[in-house]
Amino acid sequence: MFQSFYKVILIFTINLIISIPIYAKAIEQNQIGFPIKTELLIKGEMHYFFSIMSAREFSVKYPEIFELDSLSLVQEAGVKLVLTKSVMIINRPVGFFDDKQMLAPDYVKHMMGDQKVQKTRTDSYKITVPGSAAHTYVMQSYFDADDVSTLPNSKIIRAVTVAKKLDVISQSASLIMFTEKTNFSKFCEGAVSVSSFVAMKENKTLVITYNLWAVKKEFADAKILKANLLNEIEDVKELNESYK
Repeated sequence: MFQSFYKVILIFTINLIISIPIYAKAIEQNQIGFPIKTELLIKGEMHYFFSIMSAREFSVKYPEIFELDSLSLVQEAGVKLVLTKSVMIINRPVGFFDDKQMLAPDYVKHMMGDQKVQKTRTDSYKITVPGSAAHTYVMQSYFDADDVSTLPNSKIIRAVTVAKKLDVISQSASLIMFTEKTNFSKFCEGAVSVSSFVAMKENKTLVITYNLWAVKKEFADAKILKANLLNEIEDVKELNESYK
């Protein structure tokens, strides 16, 4: 989708040098299935959930999320799983978020900031994160909408089907984007993201995003990862609204 998909660690680039922003509008929720209160989101609030756990804990606590794991991240050794959900309204019409736009090099570069973006295929990019925590990874995105579907296999089809059930409002999404992040040079073993884009009134789009990351245990610092998530939530809204 946007930075959440494009900036490793769309929520967790795992950049260990964290700035200290003001999270005035990002409000933490205490359960993954928190109700989506559009009246508060329209006023500018952004809601999120964050949890870090072992693979066993994930399997027991979040069986409804299990099918999102198209990469079998729960089978990776020596990792912690990071599960997040973010919900916001972006001041763009839902038509702004289509497969061509979100795979366009100019858009991806805008969302990724100072990270190097190299398009490798129509739906795939190699991302290079600079700085003291420099690393690379590959992200590949797929889309599901009434007029287009690029879902390649049964695992991703099941993941998108599950995403539609997690939040009732997602069943009216104009577009769902599913992204796999692989080939990390360090920090992570892999990650998946799914976002639903739902039309709201007055050129506003509700965006619901789930992320599941397999972070190597030595880098699985909950405080740092949550700080990156909060940065990401703020950036996703701002960068989408400032594009062109």
